[in-house]
Amino acid sequence: MLLAGCGAEEASKASPSAAQGVPTDTALAQLYGASCKQCHANPAAGAPLTGDILAWAPRLEKGMDTLLDHSINGFQGMPPLGLCMQCSEADIRALIEFMAAAPQPAGGH
Repeated sequence: MLLAGCGAEEASKASPSAAQGVPTDTALAQLYGASCKQCHANPAAGAPLTGDILAWAPRLEKGMDTLLDHSINGFQGMPPLGLCMQCSEADIRALIEFMAAAPQPAGGH
């Protein structure tokens, strides 16, 4: 398992369903599974977990432009593009929005 690009920040707790969720868009789900999930669904990685709104809140407060810059260029333990070399800026934005959102109940209710 490749975790070398994952940060060393202390991770907050997230519900198991949040860490196991995937985007509903098939292409985005594929990108998430191939890149983001390695760190953002693994509490030991130190990255903010998918769906952990408490961990994402201070990052979101810095604004999407800052999050995009950190995601594209790398920041602390975050490797450039999150190792998703095929991701566009729009993909990165959508992935951030997905990971920073509260988990949705099954069935979208």
